[in-house]
Amino acid sequence: MNRNLPKHIVWICSFLVMFSAVAADSTPVVPPAFRMPTAATRMASITFVIFDTETTGFSPANDRLVELGAVKVRDGKVLGEKTWLINPKRYIPWYVQKVHNITPDMLKDCPTFSEIYPEFLEFIDGSVLIAHNAPFDIRFIAAEAQRADMPAPKNACIDSLALFRNWYPELKSHTVSDLINLFDISTDGLHAHRATDDSLFVYYAIQKEMDRRNDDPRFQELLEGAGKVLRFTSE
Repeated sequence: MNRNLPKHIVWICSFLVMFSAVAADSTPVVPPAFRMPTAATRMASITFVIFDTETTGFSPANDRLVELGAVKVRDGKVLGEKTWLINPKRYIPWYVQKVHNITPDMLKDCPTFSEIYPEFLEFIDGSVLIAHNAPFDIRFIAAEAQRADMPAPKNACIDSLALFRNWYPELKSHTVSDLINLFDISTDGLHAHRATDDSLFVYYAIQKEMDRRNDDPRFQELLEGAGKVLRFTSE
């Protein structure tokens, strides 16, 4: 900067630069609007995002997300996949690490939830969400958003666990592993208990069952099977 400029002008310019940087960093996060498909909407015309979370424990109030994975699909085709490793800013118990194989060293240089959350909202824009045991994932994401002083997603979510319990009441268990065995889904290159891969397993299972049931399935079949639509809340 020119040394001949009056000091007060230099100060004002510096202040404006700093203010602009702060304003850019504090841009409010606004979840995209969501329009629910009608019951008669063809499944082939609906964009779905199947998502899954990995955490430091079981309590949305006391534990944190360490991974968020999502797969976007429409008409049987995968449109995109995203995986976010998240620094929880806390220790992960050893017995939890044994489940998902995510260690503190893997996360120490990763972004926090508030840093990846806008990307997640952009990825799910306009999509109907699906998660296996969805209330667990919904509560964690809603709690993380609340702690970050950000609004929860507006998207509707379907619980694929409830869906498969209704579709296959004779099965003793309806875990993702059970679905893999039931539909003989190939697991080559995939890993159970990792967020994105578990999302893919759920998608493959739903797609196979819908194809078996109807040549041109409608959204109503999914709604009836799931029993209800869930919304994001930390309660």
